[in-house]
Amino acid sequence: MTSLLEPAHDDRPRHRHGLPPIGIWWPMLERPLQRELLENLDSPLRGLVVRRIFELCELDGEPMPRSGVRLGPNERAYIAGWMHAVDWD
Repeated sequence: MTSLLEPAHDDRPRHRHGLPPIGIWWPMLERPLQRELLENLDSPLRGLVVRRIFELCELDGEPMPRSGVRLGPNERAYIAGWMHAVDWD
C-alpha cells in the first residue's frame, strides 16, 4: 500500500517571473519603492524590492527569484491604471 501526499496548495498564485499578483503587493508597497519602479517600468527590479514584495505577501520563507525579475505587460498596465485613478502628487 502506498500513500500519496498532495502538495501544499498556496492560494497566492505566482506569475512565471516569480512575483505574486501585483494587486496584492502594489497598494502596500512604500511610496519610495513605488517611485523607484515608476522611474523605469522596464528595468529589472532590485533584489531589495523583490524581497520587500515577498515580505508584504508573507512569502518570506519562500525561495526568491534569482535575478532579472521584471514587470510584465499586465503589471505595467495595472500600474498605469492605478496612476490614472490615484492622485500621485
